[in-house]
Amino acid sequence: TEEPEAQGGLMQGLAEKIVFGDLDRSCLVLPMLLSGACDGADVTFGEMALAHQHRFVHFLGPGDLEWTAEKAREKQSHGFEHVAQELLEGAVVSEAFDKAAMSRVLGSQRTPGWEARVAEMAARRNFLQVRCADAVYVVGWRLQRGKDQFTGRNDCAPRETPLLDVGGGTGWACQWYVDRFADGMEDPDGCQLFFFDDAGPPWAMKDPATEGKWNRWNIRSKAWEPLGTNPPKPFGLYAGIGATRLSNRAESAIRSLYQDEVPQQPVSKIKARLAGAGFNFT
Repeated sequence: TEEPEAQGGLMQGLAEKIVFGDLDRSCLVLPMLLSGACDGADVTFGEMALAHQHRFVHFLGPGDLEWTAEKAREKQSHGFEHVAQELLEGAVVSEAFDKAAMSRVLGSQRTPGWEARVAEMAARRNFLQVRCADAVYVVGWRLQRGKDQFTGRNDCAPRETPLLDVGGGTGWACQWYVDRFADGMEDPDGCQLFFFDDAGPPWAMKDPATEGKWNRWNIRSKAWEPLGTNPPKPFGLYAGIGATRLSNRAESAIRSLYQDEVPQQPVSKIKARLAGAGFNFT
């Protein structure tokens, strides 16, 4: 199997620079995808980034490697960045965790050990995907009102279902991104959270207004607004994340984001084709 082309423009210790606010974008080659190497959305975004010569980084916390997609390990491992537990449990991420939890773990959901249940969702590493992202592209499913955010299956008071109702660990990434625009921290008009509602598992919300469509989160109304078309193609430093199981329509939705770009072939393949046509590179 041919080795992937080396990625230029990657910054050593990217996770630490993101967490501590030391990221120098002038040292990056953009566009650059930030994701998590799981099956489904992560690996599909990675495949498209690779095809279009976007740089990409998959952040992996302790123990995450065993959950990475086989395709990611085979074709995208040169973009893996392993993140130390100390960084994920440090003051900056913990403060953001507590703030997000105020919007996601509500009322009766705060039973003893709820933090450990969130940890099982691999949520903390997702903070790295969105803390500095210019835009966030999510493919996933919505929680039904009156269902818990841990599983999406168990009953709870309707007011305990998060308003930002993306299910799973991806919902935490969305919350961390949206929290950047709270309390005047960043201009709400700059919120670029795009969500394709795949309505995947049987227990997910089935809302005709959002299902099978790209939607954008409205910070002011705290609601999803159907776009009626694709969002802007991935740009700058962007996150591409979501569910580990995708329908055909969801996979197509990810691929269509890049449709007006021409996939780039690795230089080695281009040279091989030209050599076959009689060109000499010596």
